[in-house]
Amino acid sequence: MKVKDLLSKEKGGVTEEPPQLADPFISSGVIRWIIVSVILLIVLTQIGFFKRYIQFFPTFDGFTAAQHFHGMMMMGWLLMLLVQPVLILKGKTELHRRIGTLSYVLAPLVLLSIYLVIQSRYNVYLEQGGQTKGVIGWLSLNFRLMVFFAVLYFLAIYYRHRPALHMRYMASTAFVLIGPALVRVLISYPEWSNADSHSFDRNANILIAGVVTIVDSWRTKRLSPFTLVLGFMVLQKILWDMREAPLWQAVGKLIATMF
Repeated sequence: MKVKDLLSKEKGGVTEEPPQLADPFISSGVIRWIIVSVILLIVLTQIGFFKRYIQFFPTFDGFTAAQHFHGMMMMGWLLMLLVQPVLILKGKTELHRRIGTLSYVLAPLVLLSIYLVIQSRYNVYLEQGGQTKGVIGWLSLNFRLMVFFAVLYFLAIYYRHRPALHMRYMASTAFVLIGPALVRVLISYPEWSNADSHSFDRNANILIAGVVTIVDSWRTKRLSPFTLVLGFMVLQKILWDMREAPLWQAVGKLIATMF
């Protein structure tokens, strides 16, 4: 009942009939599934970044301010993705809306943190070997994280008055965080190579996005908004495979002027 109360809207003083909890578009089961998924991602993030970052607490020797800022913003975003659906289940409508308005500040800060980390690493690569094809390919493909996150967040806000779409697009932003966490798990524990871990990550992202899209489409009997995420993941793999092609190198050099 609390979820139903939260999702009811008032327009012109007339209360619309809220969706039922059994509605596959926005049921309590879907919300719980999102909560569990975010918790698993937080655990994966902690495991992945333990050897690469967390274990150096409290001195963090050798790390830059940009890395600290990036870590705080991404963790802040994950915590918001966890708290918001919990508040929905608890019927804390007003608190949910207030925290949601914080995303207008937090989302730009997340984008800024990604930019600063990419810029910092790009400058290191330039000092080590100059603007090689590999560096340009790396830069242009990491830049995509900013684009993916921005598009998904924009859609979440654009559809903020349509809870079923808003919820899915906001949850989709978590896909941007899966890759970095998973790669660091593979590098740190099985000690895979960079190439193997990133290759596994790209395929895993497509598989996860594909399963989520199929299941959500089947439940709702219509094409899921997660299809956009699946498209992003497939595009990511295609771009990586053509990272040294003349066309993509030209795009990469254009992007490089922003850093």
